[in-house]
Amino acid sequence: MLFIIFLNNSAFTMNNATQIRPKCKINSDIEPEVIIQEINSLLEETEIVKGKVIDNQIYLSLPEEELHYWSPELRVTITKKKNGSLIKGIAGPNGKVWATFIIFYGLAVMLFIFGGSLGISEWMLNIDSFWIWSIPISILLYALIVIAAKYGQRLGNEQLIRLRYFLDEALVRAENKKTYTIKDLE
Repeated sequence: MLFIIFLNNSAFTMNNATQIRPKCKINSDIEPEVIIQEINSLLEETEIVKGKVIDNQIYLSLPEEELHYWSPELRVTITKKKNGSLIKGIAGPNGKVWATFIIFYGLAVMLFIFGGSLGISEWMLNIDSFWIWSIPISILLYALIVIAAKYGQRLGNEQLIRLRYFLDEALVRAENKKTYTIKDLE
């Protein structure tokens, strides 16, 4: 039996305004090795999704000719549980885009904290300070970063859905290949 638990019902359709990197969690009673083997065979059969498998980590992306700046990647981790496996997926932009966003987030937060602290300190001492402007500027910068991230998610939404369907197809194939014992059927 395959149980899919979304951390958010719209986790892979990008409708959630607060989630920058959508996640999913899938519980399965299939062994991790069977799922990984099925993902490998499906990757060999298809040209619409590219990927690589490293131990229990799977990195899914699209063919090179379809990639654009906002193209998503789906990173999947499969861990063994007592009765099957736990599959966790996290979607996001490629590593370079993600690193760029993290740097800008960090800059906005540092500007808010340090520039704001200095500006408020000088303001409380009745000293004219241009640092007080770092507070609204950092809030504006943060808002622009979030807007840019949401714009990118909208552009990559259909590609992300294709990656998720690929993962679901591999899980269904693994489920169909599973051998049942008499005890399982009772």
